[in-house]
Amino acid sequence: MKSIFLINVVCFLSIILLACTDNKQIADPDFIPQNKHSRFSLNNAPVVLIDEKHHNFLTLSGRYKPFYDVLVSDGYNVQKSNATINEAQLNKADILVIANALDKNRHDWQPPYNNALSAKEVAAIKQWVLHGGSLFLVADHAPFPRFIKNLSDEFGFEFSNGHVANAQFNLNNKTLTAHVITKPNDIKNPARFAPSLSWPVLRRNRSNYVDHVRTFGGSAFKPPAKAISLLTLGDEAVSVIPTIPFKINSQTPRVSMKGWSQGAILKIGKGRVAVFSEGMMFSSQVEVKTGDKFGLTSPGADQNELFLLNVMAWLSKEI
Repeated sequence: MKSIFLINVVCFLSIILLACTDNKQIADPDFIPQNKHSRFSLNNAPVVLIDEKHHNFLTLSGRYKPFYDVLVSDGYNVQKSNATINEAQLNKADILVIANALDKNRHDWQPPYNNALSAKEVAAIKQWVLHGGSLFLVADHAPFPRFIKNLSDEFGFEFSNGHVANAQFNLNNKTLTAHVITKPNDIKNPARFAPSLSWPVLRRNRSNYVDHVRTFGGSAFKPPAKAISLLTLGDEAVSVIPTIPFKINSQTPRVSMKGWSQGAILKIGKGRVAVFSEGMMFSSQVEVKTGDKFGLTSPGADQNELFLLNVMAWLSKEI
């Protein structure tokens, strides 16, 4: 039994390593968004601020270039920020994206792990959200949850600092939640939507629904009581939780993640928060040595782009 476990661990770990090796994985240079019609114009484009101040593992010119391309395809005004987060900066933005922030310019994953954001930055973000701002937070597999713990705790999201395997979420088994984000036909004001992907027939064609979403490892979290989990892990979900990331053996704790979330949303004050514990699902990346692609163009992830656009529409308060 132990040998079978070790084989499973090796296979599991090989998937995880693809998402976090600096010199072996790059943004897919051939990625082109499916979306061909912008929801927004220059006159009404929400400003999306992408944090790159905190040694982020996912950046606009790096692994999150496809994420940027998808947002631009829908007309968002996407800007990167290399400045410390503060009230004046936030007041110029509609949506703040923080993806896999780090505590320093790391060349390894060894502890100790410190907060990427200062207490002052966390306080500024919290007040901005309460007054109407929207936060899009991504914290992938261990050790990324540790670096943003003070921020995730502030909004009530409890992360497991481990590694979970790839997962498929579906409406039919309720691992993917029926919500305006996944069922755009249910929007209250469809006239506000520009034709985007299959959206021109919003009220007539149920194929507009996002009925499946795929993730590529990552971690998991328990959302606060008032949040809505969009991506809920099923019965077989397990997190491997090593003391040191990737140092996994037969003694490494394995914890059931049944009912935990990999994606959830929260309305708080006048603002909105979307939290995800996996970053590849919103990008397209290439393993340099093999040429294998992972993310938005992978089998089972064909609706991830539409899901991302709908999450952004919810954060921008279009739905």
